[in-house]
Amino acid sequence: MRFGLVCEGATDFITVANFLTKALSDSGVSADFIDLQPGLDKTSEVNCGWSNALLWLKKNNLKQRQVAILGRGLFSGNLAHKKCDAIIILLDSDCAVDDGFLNFCRKHVEQIPGGLTHVDTVKQAIVNFSELSLEDAKAEKHVICAASHNSESWCVGLLPDDSERAVEQISIEETNTLLLAALAEMPDAALVDVGRRVKDRALRREFCRQNLAKIDSLISRSSSFNQLLNDTREVSEA
Repeated sequence: MRFGLVCEGATDFITVANFLTKALSDSGVSADFIDLQPGLDKTSEVNCGWSNALLWLKKNNLKQRQVAILGRGLFSGNLAHKKCDAIIILLDSDCAVDDGFLNFCRKHVEQIPGGLTHVDTVKQAIVNFSELSLEDAKAEKHVICAASHNSESWCVGLLPDDSERAVEQISIEETNTLLLAALAEMPDAALVDVGRRVKDRALRREFCRQNLAKIDSLISRSSSFNQLLNDTREVSEA
């Protein structure tokens, strides 16, 4: 099954494509991923970030996604022209901490009500920009997800932890510290500036490759990844 992924950046795509492919494969679902936003061939980070992901959804409205990406409509019968079977929309829940996030949502679509958790705030933003409700998304072959903190927390979910803490219990600061320490031990890490290691594509790709066998640890420690897996599996079976 082919999944189109809308996310914030290249390392997010690499993380999801590797971890979700492995988790789905263990469930008997074969998956390939296509980078809808941002394109991995774009080396510049200009097209990355939560604002670009949300604006991509606004520019490519639901009807356009149904026809151009999901291959529906009068002339969609030729499967050779079908780009994806489903679309996954993923943002980091730490977007909600950004002072400009709520203002951006209000300016471009509509205001998000207060009092929500960071995860629910980000999910509501995706709902507003994608023209989908959480209830209807899967019926339209869409999966909506807000990662616990960020996709880096999913990487940390694979690292040894004597207490087996849920990734939601680990602060963003500790998440970055733990991941940086793990990346520093990898071959070629010294070739990448310390400040860039967390977002370096080659290091992220190699980290994922080395840790795929520990996917069960991530599933048990991350409610957001587990929800993404279950929702994606449900869409694939529909």
